[in-house]
Amino acid sequence: MKNFIKNILIQIWKPFRPDKSQRFLFIMGHPRSGSSLLMHVLSDHNKIIGFGEYFIKYQNFESLIKSEFDIRRKSLQLFKKCKYIVNQVNHRSVTPNRDVIITNSNKHVILIRNPQDTISSIINLSNHKNMPMSQETVTSIYMDRLSYLIDFISLLKPSNWFFIDYDELIEKPDEILNNLSVFLNLKNPLKKEYQLKKYTQKWGDPSSNITKGTIFKTNSKAITIHDDLLDNASKAYKNAYHFFKEKSLNNF
Repeated sequence: MKNFIKNILIQIWKPFRPDKSQRFLFIMGHPRSGSSLLMHVLSDHNKIIGFGEYFIKYQNFESLIKSEFDIRRKSLQLFKKCKYIVNQVNHRSVTPNRDVIITNSNKHVILIRNPQDTISSIINLSNHKNMPMSQETVTSIYMDRLSYLIDFISLLKPSNWFFIDYDELIEKPDEILNNLSVFLNLKNPLKKEYQLKKYTQKWGDPSSNITKGTIFKTNSKAITIHDDLLDNASKAYKNAYHFFKEKSLNNF
């Protein structure tokens, strides 16, 4: 019944979409890659609308419209004109139909993070939620996702994707965000400070770090990862990092 009512509301809303020429912007990362932080920075811009990590498997064009409607509705911006609707895509379970999200107009930000911090963060979060995951499982998820992202950009026009390494974003946020602003053709540049949102700590990163309202270096709670696993993950990370750096156009 709920979906039935929502579908009716979407059909009523569709003819009044504020700007049918707007684009979709996808943060393509992996779990604990820093996508929630980047989402806060992006959705704080007056030309970008987002509402945390909205879990939907983009299967067809209608699912794009549905996601836009829900993101606008939850952020109370149903009729606001914008340049981009932004969402995070980090998990295999919501890996989209590529034919749906890859268009000449949609943009993609590829976001990765080093294996030590990523694997530690995933395991610490899973333990906190009483859903423990083994190091082997987490490492496999991490490496599979890096492989997926490498394959994914081979399908994109070079001008439609931008690469960010999380550590570089933390170390030099102004430079990275200025370059990202140019990529997105934003008149007003993105800033490292952001306002807290209704989705803060609810959709995406649940830690207190996200409530600081700015990009800053955190003290991650590192765990001791088995040498063979960390070695394999580090090789996959370095391979992905250098591949994205080589292929990207964002060497300003």
